[in-house]
Amino acid sequence: MRTPMSAPSPFGQDLTNKTADGAGIKLEQLKTPSNEDIAAITRLWIATGLIPAIRDARQDIESCISANNGSLIVARRPEDQQIFATMMTGHDGVYGWVHYLAIAKHAQGSGIGSELVALAEDILRLSGLGEIRITIENAAAGDFYAKLGYDFIGSVTDQHQPDPQQNKIMRKSLVQ
Repeated sequence: MRTPMSAPSPFGQDLTNKTADGAGIKLEQLKTPSNEDIAAITRLWIATGLIPAIRDARQDIESCISANNGSLIVARRPEDQQIFATMMTGHDGVYGWVHYLAIAKHAQGSGIGSELVALAEDILRLSGLGEIRITIENAAAGDFYAKLGYDFIGSVTDQHQPDPQQNKIMRKSLVQ
């Protein structure tokens, strides 16, 4: 069951979550990430296979945080404030979207991914949207989202890749 988190607005800046063992995990909306934050996020996204090793995440991060309807949420370890999970969420005026959900290997299976997706759903619901969509590239991600109530609705080919692959789109209603 989700621990309640407080946010002053749909795109609140500082959220706190408590784990079952009482250790605090700081969930934070990054509005002005430091160079160290960007480097940590880049390393996480490379380690989890979200971006290639030759890419810097700076442009994607800046695009998200400069958008009026975008939010970059990070989870930090309490002992050293290192970023171990990320999620971008936002909307295009019609659908809410989740991008760059990444969890460091040591924290996978801890429930932080489900917490971040639930937070995205709450943010987008408060924004007045009725549906959230996610583009996935692998079966494990599809299984994860299916357990959270997402349904497969289609595929789209990535034409920018030399070997086009099928990305799947999943959706979930935000209307209760």
